[in-house]
Parts: sequence; structure tokens; C-alpha cells
Amino acid sequence: MARLLLILWTAVAAPQQSDPVIEWLTSLQTMQVQLRDGSASHEMEEIARELRGLRAEIAVWAAAQPDGVSTPEMPAQATPEALAGYIAGMRDALEQYERKKPGSAFYQGRIEVNVSAAALQVPTAATLESAEIRERDYRVVPNALNLVPGVSIQRIGPRNERGVYIRGFDIRQVPLYMDGIPVYVPYDGYVDLDRFLTYDLGEIQVAKGFTSPLYGPNAIGGAVNLISRKPTRKLNLDAGAGYGSGDERHGFLNVGTRWTKFWVQGGVEGLGSKTIPLSDKFQTVPLQPTLERANSYQKDYKGRVRFAWTPNENDEYSFTYANQQGEKGNPPYAGTDPAVRARFWQWPQWDKESFYIIGNKSLGSKSYVRFRSYYDKFNNLLKVFDNATYSTQNLASSFTSPFDDDTYGTSVEFGTRAVSRQTLKGSFYFKDDTHREGNLGEPERSFRDQTFSAGVEDTVQLVSRTTAVFGFSVDGINVLNAENFSGGQILPFPKGDVTSYNPQAGIFYAVSESGKFHFTLARKTRLPTMKDRYSYRMGQAIPNPDLREEKSNNWEAGYSQLLGSSTYIDVAFFLSDISNSTQRFFLQPNLFQFRNIGESRNMGGEFAVRSTPVKSLTFLANYTYLSRKNESNPTLIPVDTPRHKVYSSATYRFLKRFTALADLTYEANRWTQNDASRYLRVSPFAVVGISGTADFYRGVELQVGVNNLFDRNYAIIDGYPEAGRAAYVNLRYRL
Repeated sequence: MARLLLILWTAVAAPQQSDPVIEWLTSLQTMQVQLRDGSASHEMEEIARELRGLRAEIAVWAAAQPDGVSTPEMPAQATPEALAGYIAGMRDALEQYERKKPGSAFYQGRIEVNVSAAALQVPTAATLESAEIRERDYRVVPNALNLVPGVSIQRIGPRNERGVYIRGFDIRQVPLYMDGIPVYVPYDGYVDLDRFLTYDLGEIQVAKGFTSPLYGPNAIGGAVNLISRKPTRKLNLDAGAGYGSGDERHGFLNVGTRWTKFWVQGGVEGLGSKTIPLSDKFQTVPLQPTLERANSYQKDYKGRVRFAWTPNENDEYSFTYANQQGEKGNPPYAGTDPAVRARFWQWPQWDKESFYIIGNKSLGSKSYVRFRSYYDKFNNLLKVFDNATYSTQNLASSFTSPFDDDTYGTSVEFGTRAVSRQTLKGSFYFKDDTHREGNLGEPERSFRDQTFSAGVEDTVQLVSRTTAVFGFSVDGINVLNAENFSGGQILPFPKGDVTSYNPQAGIFYAVSESGKFHFTLARKTRLPTMKDRYSYRMGQAIPNPDLREEKSNNWEAGYSQLLGSSTYIDVAFFLSDISNSTQRFFLQPNLFQFRNIGESRNMGGEFAVRSTPVKSLTFLANYTYLSRKNESNPTLIPVDTPRHKVYSSATYRFLKRFTALADLTYEANRWTQNDASRYLRVSPFAVVGISGTADFYRGVELQVGVNNLFDRNYAIIDGYPEAGRAAYVNLRYRL
């Protein structure tokens, strides 16, 4: 019964909690193992009941798919032979559908779900599929993540970056992975999500609160895993190009081929624009005299190739090389606060190069071992100019600053279901980070940390309707090098190692065949970054090498329910008590030190509904309520997250070849703090987008659309307005 509720959880969630086809295949594989092992008569009845429920859920899911999937009829009698034959037919139908689906995800890149060995699965991460991302023309990762309940966009205006908050935790507390490989910047833990394009992604996993220990350290608020594509037949081809407002141009080519024991996947992609068009309602200011956003150009290019060897259906070994190159301008402050000092910045280099190996080896029919090894290099160049001409660097505040970071590491994961009704997983994670810095004309300084994590996760089916998940991890940092540049000399900083412990547990209870309740508790931590401990913050801060880990107790209770045959609802309530958090402690005016003195609380709820009343029409909506409070200093207002956020969409498919989509995003009660330390309440806003897609002959697809249809003038932080009305047209070919 617990497996059936897993299926209900994954089949129609908004967005889907996981790829339903893969989850169904996993459940069917588990049932096959039970039949082979020999099951009692009451277990046969349980398997037959779950199969009937599974078939009903596939029918609901198939009604919303353009092509659907055809499944065999249930056998009249629940004999082992009849059930085995039915399961084989179901697997064949689902596998055929999966093979035909373009842009399938690289499953060895997943962390939350293991598809290599039959195992009871309990989903703890939401999943966005490439189809959802593509039909909304979300070209960069933060736009796609905004679909998920509990996620809100963070605009870091002074750096022209975007991140996300997940239930009130920022991107430093929600690490980013690519195929399970950590890709965040070693120095400060941040990453500019706008630099990550979506054209080569098969899916995105988003974990919230109750995050698997297998992710490794620093997932105090969750984790985001970008999973690339893999080919499903002898030739997979996906190519496209487009043009949009602001002279935005993009193009991509993904090619894959699969043989019996080998496959290759490669691709190139690029996105660039000269400017961001502002709303006609925007009131110009001296540093922003036109409706074309000043210094807002961007260019990003990326290439990736992966070679894989699959000696059998359960084992796989792959090597990946990826190279990304980018540059961007930094729009100046365009607000009305005279106390804010404008920055004239440009980033002529934002480059990233990655090498990684991933392998999965089955150990009999019930166990597996998976390993990941990687080397990641990040080169960044910041140029600070005197004024808006971006041509001189004569002032004392102007400089050129290169960053040179590299990372290598490995992780090993072992899983087994050798014990009946139980899946045990363990992992070890190691990461070595080096950061080098120094303005031109200064000697280079270096910092080096080694991070480790050891974790275990046990999933136990207590009774037919109840599953429990227990986890524990030990995380730590060993500081190997930290150099201080003071008085014209390079001297060592004091070194302080940090270790943290993270227990967690969850209970998943099947209330009925169409409803499921869960309750989870996770103690999570974030280890301090190099910048947290050692940065002078351009003369505004005193380093603190003795910083400790941030801690959070994350609680969650939720319920999901299928209503009738076409509507699904999901509700969750969450609470995070955060202690030891890093906050500024002012030693004197304009001089502070980061210390572990913060106590805060994030609490709220999420509600999601998805309905397909008829095959051609799908409605989706979710609402998030988030309340954040600084318990140690109530006068400090938590910023950059809305208290209320709504996303909704309607998708209509007609004449078999045409799709129309309209969506709306609404936010209210968001606070921001500008560079002059002034708190400002962001005005509520609603943004509407529309698009239409036509599937022409043999895989040719034309898409046109308009974002911010009503040209709303809005901003989520002071002085950095968002784009106004923007049109686009895309042409795509898939084989």
C-alpha cells in the first residue's frame, strides 16, 4: 500500500514530485522481486490491489499526455504467474513510452531516487521535467525553479545575479548540483543561477527541508540538482533558435546516440542580449535615462559531451566534459534614494570548466554502489570603473579583480535491500576547494578547505501502510590554508576546523488508497564559507576565523489526496528554527564582524492543485505562505522573500498540434534593504504571460509568446527594475 501512495504522490503532483514513469517502473520491479522471492497469499492480494490502483493512476496521467500509453488488462485471478505476466506487460508498455520520449534525464545524476536496484522509494524532492520548462520558454534555471511551491526568486542587484530562496533559505543554504556534482562557487557558496541555461537539462530536482543525507554538507534548507539529458535511441536530435525583445538571441543543439552497450550525448547552447526592455511606465532617472536598461548586456555559451558504457541493464559508467563561458554587465542603481552609491561594474569573464566521472555497479539483484569523481574550475574577472562611461579606473574605489577557484572531489554511495521491507543507503563525500584572489598590482592570496560528509539513510516499511525513513550525517571542514594580506605582507590567518552532526527522521502513512500523510524532522547545518570567515568586505568588516556552523531544526507535516479521477491536491506546513546563524555584529559605525549570534524562525504553508477535467485542458496552481522572524533582534526585518506567492497556469491543447498556455505570478509583502541600509516594502505585483505552440510536420515546432503581457512596472529590490513587456519567437526541431 505504501508503494501505491508513492504512485499517487508522483503521478499528478504540481509540479510532479518525480518522473512518474520511472517511479512506476521502480515499483513494478520491486513487485517482480517479491514474486520471484515467493510471497504468501495475502501478499499476492496486496500486490494485485496495488496493481489495480497503479493502473488507475496511469490512466489519469495518460489522459493529460498528448500520446498517452496503452496498458494491458488486469488478470482475472491473482496467481503468481498471471501477476508476473501482467507486470511484464506493464513494464514493456512504460519502457516503450520512455524510449520514445525526447530529452530523457540522466538518471545516474540523480541523488534522491535509485532506479538501478529494486527498492521501496519515498520521494522527498519535487521534480520539474524538461517539457514543463520548455512550454513556458524558461531559458535560465531561476525562472524554472519559480514554478515550485516554497521557492521565490532572489535578485542580487549590486552583482546582477539571481538566486532563489527555498522556504526562507538562500542559495548559500541550498547548494546547487549538476548531475549530483556540487557546482557552487567555493569562496562564498553563492552561484549566479542566471548563468545556468536549461536547454540541455532533462529535469530539475528540488529538495526542501527533509533533504537526503546523500547530498552531502550545507543543505540546511534543501538542495537543487540539475540533471542533464541522455539518449534513448540510436539518434536523438533537439535543435532550436529564437529571438526576443532586447535583441535577445539564443540557439542550441543537443545530439545523442545509443547502442547496445554505449551511448554518447553532446550539445552546445548560447544565450545573449544587448539590453533588458523596461516597462513604458518606468520613471527614468539620471543613471537610467531610457527604457533600455543601462549596462545590462549578457552572453553565455556552453558545450558538453558525455560518453557512457553500459555493460548490462543495471551498470553504467560515464565521463563528462563541460565548458561554459560568459560575460555580463551590471546595471547601475536606478532608484531614488540619494544615499545609495551607484556601482559601475562589469564582468568580462564568468567561465567554468568541469570534468566528472559517474559510475553505477549493481551487486547482485538487491544492492548497488555508485561513485562520482570530479574536477571543477571557475575563473571570474570583475572590473570596477569610475563612472557610467565604463572606460576609466582612476579612482581609489576602482580596481580589476580576478578570481581563480578550483575544486576536486568524490562521493561514494552504497545501497541495499537485502533485508526484507528495508532499503539501506550509505555515502561518503569529500571535496577540496582552493580560492585565489588579489587585485591587479597586489600579491596573490590563496585559501584552501577540505570538506567531508558521511551519511546513512534507512527506509523501512513498518507495516503495509506505513513507511519510516531515518537518516544521519557527520559534516566537517578542515582548513588547510588561509592567507591574510595586511601591511604589504602575506601572513597566515588562524585556522579553525568545524564539525557538525545531522539526524533526521520521517514517517509516511497511507491514510487510504488515494491519500497520504507525512511528518518529518531534520536537523540540518551549514558550514561557514571562506568569505564568511576571512573577508574584509572592502574595508567594512573584520575577519572571524572562529565562525561555527549554522543550525536549523526543520519540521514538516503534509497531506496529499486524489479527488475523483482528475484532480490532485497537496498541502504542507513547515517550521524551521534556526540558531547560530551568521549575522553582522557592529564593532563601531561602518565596521562589523560576522558572528554566530542569530536566532530566527521560518514558518509557513504550501498548497498545490492540479486538475485535468478533460484531456485537452490542464489547470495548475500553487500558493505559498512564508513568515520569517529574527528572534534575536526583532527590529531586523527579513528581506528578499514574499509572504504571499501564487503561481497558476492553464494549458489547452487542440487540433492535436496546437497548445495555448497562460500563466500568472503574484507576490505580496516582500521587504528589501538597499545599499544605504534603508528598509523598503516592495509593492505587490501580478505578472501575466501567454504563449502558443504549433507542432508542424515531423518534429518542427514554432512557439510565440509574451512575458509581462500588461507591461507591469515592478521590482523585487529597490533600484533594480524587472523587465517590462517582452515578446519572443522560437523555432525548434526534435527527432
